[in-house]
Amino acid sequence: MSIYDDLQTVTSEIMTEFKQGLIQLVQFVYPEDSTPDNPGEPEEVLTELDGTVKGVSYKYLKDSFITTSDKEVTTAVILGVEPSENDFIEIDGARYKILQFQPLPSAGTTCAWKFIVRKGG
Repeated sequence: MSIYDDLQTVTSEIMTEFKQGLIQLVQFVYPEDSTPDNPGEPEEVLTELDGTVKGVSYKYLKDSFITTSDKEVTTAVILGVEPSENDFIEIDGARYKILQFQPLPSAGTTCAWKFIVRKGG
């Protein structure tokens, strides 16, 4: 077991303790028998996340398409779930589009997830 495995557990405990409101990952999953010609109707899958929400940090604003009204969401990792920029985040019932997804750290065992999100979608 590495230090990052321990940090993943610690991060989960901290995010559970400091959890802000209801944060959910919204993913659309297509049926197993879907094909490109017949994709079928996707199912909306909601996964509750323990995390915090704040205004986006200045470092993301400089020289990018990120705006001051965007939000930065940091959450604990949920094993078996793979977020992507195609997904959405719901914060207290309001839906936000994921603009940027960053596993932390970027390589190895992920300890936390960071999302930059924008309202709408």
